[in-house]
Amino acid sequence: MHAAQVFLTWLRRVEVAVCVTAFAAAALALIADVLARELLGNGIFGAQRFAVWATAIAGLVGFALVTSEAGHLRPQFADKWLPRALDPYMDRIGDAVSAVICIGLGYFATDFVLNSIRLGERGMAIPIKVWPIQLILPWMFFSSALRHLVFTGFPELRPAPKEEAL
Repeated sequence: MHAAQVFLTWLRRVEVAVCVTAFAAAALALIADVLARELLGNGIFGAQRFAVWATAIAGLVGFALVTSEAGHLRPQFADKWLPRALDPYMDRIGDAVSAVICIGLGYFATDFVLNSIRLGERGMAIPIKVWPIQLILPWMFFSSALRHLVFTGFPELRPAPKEEAL
């Protein structure tokens, strides 16, 4: 269990660093673009598109970060569908099902990225290959799947949902 806890801590730190860096890069690109427009009369080519991509990366990494905090919304309408005797196991069952879903989505995200590589897809505004940016998609799904698997195996590592933590 200790190794799993260390892994989750390390993974969260990496993802927070990526998220903060991406947001900072977006902000700096937009500030530089505005300053260039005001001071030089022309913006910086590609700055706005870069900021959009950086913001998308930060937002998608946010999916995995919310998983690390057990902060995703969950449908409560189905709470009464299963017998009350399963209530103590529902978090583990939910994490196992979520892991399977994330693994499936990660598979399709990986296929999407591989197709972008195979087709040589490039961005419209900035003609660079888009697959390195798209790598965030499989990352977020597989990262979340790993977390859900750890929470399934070690339920004591699962943080309390936000509404219960208050």
